[in-house]
Amino acid sequence: MRFFRHGIVATVLAFVALPLLASTAAADQYFHTSHAALIPISGAPLQSGFVNDIHAQGPEIGAQERYVLVGALPDTTYTVALHIYVGDPTCSGTFRVRQTVSFTTNSEGNAEAGFTFFAASPLPPPNPIESGIIWVVSTGGVPQYQTACTPVTLGA
Repeated sequence: MRFFRHGIVATVLAFVALPLLASTAAADQYFHTSHAALIPISGAPLQSGFVNDIHAQGPEIGAQERYVLVGALPDTTYTVALHIYVGDPTCSGTFRVRQTVSFTTNSEGNAEAGFTFFAASPLPPPNPIESGIIWVVSTGGVPQYQTACTPVTLGA
């Protein structure tokens, strides 16, 4: 009897979890989560840094980004900008700039921030466009760190 009860519970949990797994798979239909390392420009100090980009493509949240700096300049305010190369996944042509967030490092040069892109539509894009993005982190308008070109798929 005990085995039978556990079997029913496991079956119910499986049916509840199935739609959740299916919606997670749909979120990454066009773009899988990326983890892009930040590279110092012109000798800017940095022990490590990265950008995580997660495209949820949900009805409320389109994408979420996390920015992390470790060992950067202490007590310094940085601004993150996306250089978006629409239709060019190689990042070799002209680009648009989209600033997201400013954040300040602590006395050890460490900081973390995030930005949420809210969804314009609950549906995935009908005509996805292969594009490229370079994340650039600046202070005082001077670029200090950037990622390599990351190919992404954007809605039309």
